[in-house]
Amino acid sequence: MSAGIIGLAAAATMTGAGVAVAAPAGAQATQADWRFCQKCYSMYWWGYPTDGVCPAGGAHSAQGFNFVLPYDVPETANAQRNWRFCQKCFSMFFWGYSGNGVCPAGGAHSAQGFNFTLPHDLTENSTRQRNWRFCQDCYSMFFWGYSGDGVCATGGSHSAQGFNFVLSH
Repeated sequence: MSAGIIGLAAAATMTGAGVAVAAPAGAQATQADWRFCQKCYSMYWWGYPTDGVCPAGGAHSAQGFNFVLPYDVPETANAQRNWRFCQKCFSMFFWGYSGNGVCPAGGAHSAQGFNFTLPHDLTENSTRQRNWRFCQDCYSMFFWGYSGDGVCATGGSHSAQGFNFVLSH
């Protein structure tokens, strides 16, 4: 799949085959194939032939749900904009500060494609998982629902800060 497909207009949705499909009128634009990495606990995009760069070493390793995330929609009291795909490590990171965090592929994260607007502080249910958090050290989205906090690109564990994101799968 080419990098250009990630940058499609807001009225498109990604399918498993990587084909853009027009969203029905009034529907929210979403992208599937966002996964939990069982090695570092980060959210990363699983839509390329390779799996990016994991701060725990090697490539990310998908586990669990296939998340479907909204993009290019307005920010609300329960949804935060400026979450982006890093074209170097494939992680979801927060792009709302002057710096872009620390990328395990070296330097800062590099934003590409859609601007995701992620829901937070909602009730978890059978199609939404809570405990997704912003790491204040590397700026990645990571899962905060285990006894450990995963592996951060800055060394050590992720450090949760801010909202408790509730993501659809």
